[in-house]
Amino acid sequence: MRRVLAVFIILGCALLAGPATVFGSGPAVVTAQELQKAMTDNVEAAKAQYLGKTILVKGIVVSKGISRYLTPNVVLSSHEGGPELIICVLPRLDAGKLSDFEPGQSVTFSGRVHNLSQRVVMKECTVSQ
Repeated sequence: MRRVLAVFIILGCALLAGPATVFGSGPAVVTAQELQKAMTDNVEAAKAQYLGKTILVKGIVVSKGISRYLTPNVVLSSHEGGPELIICVLPRLDAGKLSDFEPGQSVTFSGRVHNLSQRVVMKECTVSQ
């Protein structure tokens, strides 16, 4: 009886932890250039794949600042000094963290894709290790 109970507890914990934790595979990291290319190649397919979903995106910091909506943001490109491809909007309480970013720095953000247009807008962004 104890073995059966122990097995159920272990299985329950494994299910709560999620398959990515159990099997070691997490969400794939998409580069800023790959995300922009997917959007320009086929907007509808990119919207179906990314819009409203939380993804990991890696890019090079081009600029940082506070938007006209008073939200802190970091803008990413595929290379230093490149075109603005991704706007990562941080939570308002994270405005102090803008000093952690410098132009030319490589960074990976986790965030929810909010808009796909000339530039991809991601909200609720946090730095991913």
